[in-house]
Amino acid sequence: MTEHPLSDQEIDYKLALRSAARNYNRTLVASAVVAGGGFIALAIGVGLDAAVLFVVGVGLGVVNSQLVQRSLARAVTSGHTDRKAIGFGVLRRLSLVTAVAVLIAFVYQPYGWIVFAGLTVFQMLIMVTVLGGLARQVRQVRHSAVGPT
Repeated sequence: MTEHPLSDQEIDYKLALRSAARNYNRTLVASAVVAGGGFIALAIGVGLDAAVLFVVGVGLGVVNSQLVQRSLARAVTSGHTDRKAIGFGVLRRLSLVTAVAVLIAFVYQPYGWIVFAGLTVFQMLIMVTVLGGLARQVRQVRHSAVGPT
């Protein structure tokens, strides 16, 4: 069985977007749970400052992803889906979030670097849930396009 690239007709984009949105909501719930667990673990093991900074990092990740979601939704609904403009918008937001995280890391020494741990944890969660869901969706479409074996 050879795998062929999927045509636009074979991909149900609306279903894939709904799946991504559902998985994104799971990411938000999972990030709240992880932030709470991380807060408790760090508060007990390291200190309250470290715990708060971890939650701030996860929060920065959530804020960044919310801004990206809004920007993409606005671009799609307005019909202005210029990839270059969307890419520069994402880069600007990512630069701003990184600058805020670096500022927090320098101001709140010695635990300021934990903000980056929170950001990293959120990014890992979003990659696993959203991209994993999209991969399942593509596999289902590919399987139905090829037919039963």
